Formats: sequence, structure tokens, C-alpha cells
Amino acid sequence: MLNSSILDIAIGMVFLFVLISLLCSTINEMVAQFLCMRAKNLEAGLANLLQSGAGNKLVSDLYNHPLINGLSKAGHKPSYIPAKNFTLALMDIMSGSVGKIPTDNKSLIEAIERQGQFARTEAGKSIILLLHEAGDNVEKARRNLEGWYNDAMDRVGGWYKQKTQIIIFVTSLIICAVLNIDAIKISQTLWTDIALRQALVEAASSSDIARLMPQESTEQEPTVVDDVVVHPSEQTAIKAATEDMVQSAKNTGALIEQIKALHLPIGWKEKIDGEDVWVYREFDLMGWIVKIMGILITTFAASLGAPFWFQLLNKVVDLRAAGKQPAKSGRS
Repeated sequence: MLNSSILDIAIGMVFLFVLISLLCSTINEMVAQFLCMRAKNLEAGLANLLQSGAGNKLVSDLYNHPLINGLSKAGHKPSYIPAKNFTLALMDIMSGSVGKIPTDNKSLIEAIERQGQFARTEAGKSIILLLHEAGDNVEKARRNLEGWYNDAMDRVGGWYKQKTQIIIFVTSLIICAVLNIDAIKISQTLWTDIALRQALVEAASSSDIARLMPQESTEQEPTVVDDVVVHPSEQTAIKAATEDMVQSAKNTGALIEQIKALHLPIGWKEKIDGEDVWVYREFDLMGWIVKIMGILITTFAASLGAPFWFQLLNKVVDLRAAGKQPAKSGRS
């Protein structure tokens, strides 16, 4: 069985990593909402998928189509497009935007080739190939196009996660460097300061972190009910985005207060004989190397994300609560 002191230190460090990860996640969410990152990421994905020459007119026409334009508030682009809306709008545009899509594949392909504007583009060749593969089955043709779009959106989701990971890492590095959140120094302090260690374990065991865990943003995302897409009105979308921003700001403030309340050795100043003294003044070369390593450890830990540390925290707390196993009796 692990030494209880080691378990307590592990709980304290994991709890700190949860809080810093949550802080970075909420700041990232505020940045994403402010910069409309989801909508821009979707637009970049569509531009890559629907390559149609200079200006990418096919993408512009898609965004201007009523089935797509109606998914977002005026002056903004949607952050999410259902596959069904994408497929219907695309087939309408490719066949001439007459508002009536041919009911069989052969006629649809002929209409696309006759319209000619997009048939010879990279996107047009891919679309015609997918339609030909479906034969005379128009439902299969639509499924092919929806599958093509969904595969592309999986890649777009991967791009967004990569961007988010970079932002969270940079945010974590800035926070840890500015606040001097040094994992090595904090773990050493917890090893020697029993009262602080116990207080941190108590905070980790009683804190309601679950309510602060990041949720999927509700920004302009429609719901699908029985294959019917119900998208929010402009007023509802504005209200939802504003509420998300306000909630993120509240969570950020709550996390900062929670970190301060731990009374950990965080910050570049410490009190010596009642005076605030800059801690770095006593560092030699080795001291700076250890300090940078400690900050980088905290940075990398926070970049792993709050869900990872939250799950680990629950496991370590449960392990501590289980206590030592009773000794086995020597009698048979």
C-alpha cells in the first residue's frame, strides 16, 4: 500500500492540475467564442472540401443558400451545418439553383453537367463520381454525399482540437509563468508542510469541481428532431452566446479564487520578516533551471486537459478513502 503522505501529495498536485486545466479551458472557450473560431474552422473545412477555382464560388454560393444562411444570425456564418442541409443545398446549387432537385440520379448528373459551372472543378468531379457510384438509387446518392461531408467534418473537428490544444498550451504556459506555478516547488512544500497538505486534500475531497467541468458550447448549434432541423432564431443565438461568455467569465473568476484560497507557494513574491521579497533574486543558474522545469511540468500537465485530471483525481481520492487492506489471518 502506498504511503499515505505520498497519496496526499498526489491528491494535492492532481487537484491543482485540475484547477489550472479548468482555468485554461474556460479562457480558451472565451477566446473561441469571441473570435468565432468554430465558424471560421468550419469555413476553412468547406473551402478545402469544395475546391472550385479562384474565389471558391461554390463555398460562397453554399453559404448564401437559404438552407445554410438560415442557420446563423444575420451577418454571421454558422458554426455547424447538418449533413442533410449541406447535401440538399449542394445538389440544388450544382444543378442550377432552380429550387427543384431532380428525383433520379441520371437527371441530377445531367443537370450538373449541363449547368457546367462547377462540373469540371475538383469538387464537381468528386460529387459526380459519388453520384455515379450510387447507380439509380437516389437515396444512396444522398447518403454518399452525406458520408463525404461527414468524413470531411471529422477532419475539421481534428483541426479544431489541434488549434484548441495549442491555445490551451500557450495559455497554460503564460499563466504558470506569470503566477510562478512551479510543480517541483509545490510538491516539495506539500512534503514538508503537513497542515497545508491536509488542507489541500480536504479541499480536493469536498470541492464540487464537476459543475465547472467544460461543457459543449451551445453557440448557434441547431437541434435535429425527426430529421427536421430546428435552428435558433437570431435573438436566441445572441442570448445563448452571451450566456456562454458570462458563464465562462464567472467560471474563470471562481477558479482564480479557488486557487488563491489554497495558500500554495504561488507567485514571484514571498513574505520574509513581514516584507514582500522577489524570490528570483536568490536564484543561481541551477535554481533557474529547476524553476523553469517546474513551470514546464505544470504547463504540460495543464495542457492534458481537465477531464483527464478530474478522472484521475476521483481515482486517487477513492484509493485514499479505501485505506489499508486488513492483514490476512495466519489461520486456515
